[in-house]
Order: sequence, then C-alpha cells, then structure tokens
Amino acid sequence: MNEDAFEQALVAFIAEAKKSGLDVEKTSMEAKAGIMGNKIYSWISTKEKNKAVDALDEAIAEVSKLNL
Repeated sequence: MNEDAFEQALVAFIAEAKKSGLDVEKTSMEAKAGIMGNKIYSWISTKEKNKAVDALDEAIAEVSKLNL
C-alpha cells in the first residue's frame, strides 16, 4: 500500500472519530505518547517514530480544515 493510501485512511478515520464526538486532539496526544513509549502498536525505529508522530499531526491539521 502506498503512502497516499495510508494518509487517506488516517485522515478519514480521524474525521469520522471527530464526527462521533471523540476528542481527537487528546487521543492524538495519547497515541503519540504510545508511539514514542513503545506501546504494543509501536514497532518501528526511533527515526520512523518521529515521522509517524509528524504524520499524525499533519492528519489532525487536515481534519481541522474540514470544519466538521
């Protein structure tokens, strides 16, 4: 799967979660802490973890532009 497909899936998931009432900013902070803290869903290198955190921030920013 290419990077665009992953980004689209992430943005769509966050948008739907936000529409459902989830505090996506709070959840994003928890997810980023989990990525950096080696939770069960974090298996990539430290260099890649920083990229994942950046990607999550970018996806949240994209969703905020949608005015949901």
